[in-house]
Amino acid sequence: MDVGWSTGDCTRTTRDQTSYTLSCFGGDMKQGVDILSDLVTNTPVANLDANKDAILRNLNEADQTTRSVIEDRLHLCAYRDCSLGLSSIGPFDGIENLSSAHLNSYLNANYNSDKTVLVATGNVNHAELVKQAEAAFGGLRASPAQVYGAKPYFCGAELVYRNDEMGPTAYIGVGWESVPARSGDAVTFMVMASIIGSYKKGDGLVPGNISGNRVTNAIANKMGVGCADEYQAFNHFYKDTGMFGWYAACDEVAVEHCVGELMFGVNLLAFSITDEEVERGKRELRATLLGGSGSSDDTCAAVGSQILQYGREVSAAEMVMRIDAIDAEEVKRVAWQYLNDAEIATTALGPLHGFPTYVDLRRSTTMHRY
Repeated sequence: MDVGWSTGDCTRTTRDQTSYTLSCFGGDMKQGVDILSDLVTNTPVANLDANKDAILRNLNEADQTTRSVIEDRLHLCAYRDCSLGLSSIGPFDGIENLSSAHLNSYLNANYNSDKTVLVATGNVNHAELVKQAEAAFGGLRASPAQVYGAKPYFCGAELVYRNDEMGPTAYIGVGWESVPARSGDAVTFMVMASIIGSYKKGDGLVPGNISGNRVTNAIANKMGVGCADEYQAFNHFYKDTGMFGWYAACDEVAVEHCVGELMFGVNLLAFSITDEEVERGKRELRATLLGGSGSSDDTCAAVGSQILQYGREVSAAEMVMRIDAIDAEEVKRVAWQYLNDAEIATTALGPLHGFPTYVDLRRSTTMHRY
């Protein structure tokens, strides 16, 4: 796991990045850098044992969405032999056994100079920031030389947790192996996820049953009432692998229809995508990437993440240029290469009596034409 630093007022932890954020006045930059440095170089891991009960209580009370649970289990299913699949450790999976020694080992392996980025935006003098960074973070050592073997193995498998007593809603996730963050095909995957899009019943300016998005329209109109409460396509890009897929929540009587429509929609990327759909996906992707609040906090987080992923900042102009270069033929090529008749990982939770068997689900990753 990499570590990044940015300005703001909170701590964020994702599967592959952690950031401590702090807001301060321009004249207080030295104090801000010192505080961040203290968090990194003097992390109070010794307090873990004395405060473990409070930490576990806070974790149990945290607002962990069902989607985050599904995505954790999807990674556990797909990358069972790699650390990517070992992130779903929660209060009930062994965190109570975490010790200060474990935290020290993690800090020594990851809180290092080659995995740390200091980013500042706003009223900042760059030369002064560099001077303060050298003074505050100069003691960080580089990570030991590591020799990595083959990329993480993507396992085509399923983890299905059927529970007919938890309510009428089923939660489902399906993932395909995609590409690393620095791959030339990564932006095409971003466009493909935007083409599949997202939908939540009752939300949005345009009702789903008149949407121009083929997948959204089909799902909203299925059987006259729709077959999903919500769905969203996603991308996860890592250093040497990636995952493309979708998450959906639907009524227990619509599970088969929901899965079928989404699998069919992904299939269309390789066989029947149109220029109009690609242009719509590109337009929505540009709006998502460039339509944020524009705050210093968001800018800082974006720059830090890009440096950790790409080794440099990717300007808005460059990203738009890369997106604009993609056409329908490029989408078909990438979808055919990575998604058509490919292994999938799937996980589901809830009343799943209509969920297809893994053999049928795997068979639906391609189209049979006669």
